[in-house]
Amino acid sequence: MQGQSLERLVAAVDLGSNSFHMTVARLTPSGLQVLVRDRERVRLASGLNRKGVLGNKSIQRGIETLKRFDGRLSGVATEDIRVVATHTLREAKNAHEFLDLAAEHFRAQINVISGPEEARLIFQAVAHTQSTEGRFLVFDIGGGSTEFAVGIDFETEFLSSRTLGCVTFTKRFMKKVNRESFAKVELNTRKVIEPIVSRIRGLGADKVFGTSGSVKSVSALGSYLGHGPIITPESLESCKNFMLMDMNRRTTDIPDVSLERMQILPAGIGIISAIVDELRLSQVYFCDAALREGVLYDMDDRLKSSDIRERTAFDLMKKYGVDVDQAGRVRDTAIRLFSAAAPVWGLGVLDHQMIVWASMLHEIGLQVGYSAYQRHGSYIVINTPLPGFSREEQAVLATLILNHRKRIDLSSLPKPRYWPKKRLMRLVRILRIAHVMHVARDQGAPKFSASFEGSAVRLEFDKGIYRSHEVMFLDLEEESRRQGEAGYSLVIAPVS
Repeated sequence: MQGQSLERLVAAVDLGSNSFHMTVARLTPSGLQVLVRDRERVRLASGLNRKGVLGNKSIQRGIETLKRFDGRLSGVATEDIRVVATHTLREAKNAHEFLDLAAEHFRAQINVISGPEEARLIFQAVAHTQSTEGRFLVFDIGGGSTEFAVGIDFETEFLSSRTLGCVTFTKRFMKKVNRESFAKVELNTRKVIEPIVSRIRGLGADKVFGTSGSVKSVSALGSYLGHGPIITPESLESCKNFMLMDMNRRTTDIPDVSLERMQILPAGIGIISAIVDELRLSQVYFCDAALREGVLYDMDDRLKSSDIRERTAFDLMKKYGVDVDQAGRVRDTAIRLFSAAAPVWGLGVLDHQMIVWASMLHEIGLQVGYSAYQRHGSYIVINTPLPGFSREEQAVLATLILNHRKRIDLSSLPKPRYWPKKRLMRLVRILRIAHVMHVARDQGAPKFSASFEGSAVRLEFDKGIYRSHEVMFLDLEEESRRQGEAGYSLVIAPVS
């Protein structure tokens, strides 16, 4: 697999609450080589009202930016573009309106990622680009949320996303910039991070990195004021005093601090001040790598077969005491079926991965109870933070697990945007057949051949196998009946 990544163009697009970012890189034997960086200030979070509804103007600004990005990415294959959306599209009740329009104008799939997943990717960006020894802390202040991650080398020990950001706090507390508004920002930041402070303090950190535009601007302003680029309590106090003067906020000659950034920088300073104070930090180093770089390094890892999603699946199996041998039997049979179905049904690499992970995880609900364990398993998958998986991928896994036995029901979970019913049903049917062939648990699947034509599936077995696998064939006949009730044909036949 590693050879596939050589000299390959990949792109990461980050749909943030304040800005949309696009980075194009070349994967080389020595690592990532960034070729293009682009940023457009969209201010998506500014259009999110108190009821959680995203305004039409914000949606349109985002769509226009995506149109431009799509044109600039014409040289990158669609499968090599990964798009992640963060806080605002996680929170917006009408996010589907934005995503529906985006699908019409941008060719790559948009993955709305969880807060902890965002924190993990930011941590990976720092881990891959900075010199780190021992445990380190990373925090990233976005437009609508702030992510925290603590870990050693490339392994995280703590991940959290808190609902506070420079855009939302500017709207709420910084209508006027004065000491009272700074105090409100700091007080509310302390309130939001209170549940995680003791855990982060307890872990400790040998070095602290801040990422994002707010941290970059505070570092730059601190240097401008004579404190140097490292953020300290003293430099933060100077930045605060500087921003209290109206004329200073119109300054345009501070390197790396735009006039646009000046509009939301006071809230950023207040948030950083509270974080530094609550976590008792003496120094914060700015890191220019952020979420989009983390996405690129994650893509590189996936192409090199060190996919975090695989480790996540095995960790979940271990946590819920899954029978690894049984999961492996179902997986192997599902792969055989998938290999026969893929050319006919148009299934791809991600479909293959979903079948493998669903096979390995289909019994995680057994620890809760046997009755309706498929429902327990589905609930666990949809409600557990799964590093490496997008919300969409979690929804697909949960759907497959829910439907691997008993009645077929695709209506009980949110419909994934990029997985139409026909595609989901094809994966469900493959997993169901693989499961049924191993209900006995104590024997491997007999030799069989599978053929696929339209929606019809035909399984053929040697006649002599029928007597040695009588129970399996009874289960297959029952499965044929269930698929028939759902409008699909499954034929079990001896070799002609």
